[in-house]
Amino acid sequence: MKKALAPALVAAAAACSWWEGGLGQDSPAAHAGVLVAVGLVLAAAVVLGAGRQATTAGAWVRGPLHVRRHLADTPAATAAVVVWIVLVLAVIGWDLNSFAHQSHDLPTLSSIIGHVTSSRGGRAATVAAWLALGTALALGWRRSR
Repeated sequence: MKKALAPALVAAAAACSWWEGGLGQDSPAAHAGVLVAVGLVLAAAVVLGAGRQATTAGAWVRGPLHVRRHLADTPAATAAVVVWIVLVLAVIGWDLNSFAHQSHDLPTLSSIIGHVTSSRGGRAATVAAWLALGTALALGWRRSR
């Protein structure tokens, strides 16, 4: 039963992405589809994650102290965090610079995404990537005990 569920969920997500990609950006159906997708991922995270967290909620809230100790103990993790911070700041800086100069030679992220989402296939791929990212973030750190 479990083996058949994963392909069915992937097929449902692909169908949802294709359907969502065919809708207009400001249509009520597009907004409802996104709201349903967010609700389903959150519900799945609660249902599938019950009792499977690596840490308790209290330990998670106190987590920053543990993270600091972990980063101090593992230089590779510290380097990874620094690289991600630099990448995020570089993307934000690029977008702010592009927006401030309003030059077509230096496009903003929204104009790049606008070109990608101008077709149904691009919108469907964007929705699929968004669903995959949301699922990974909501369920990715869960593990069986």
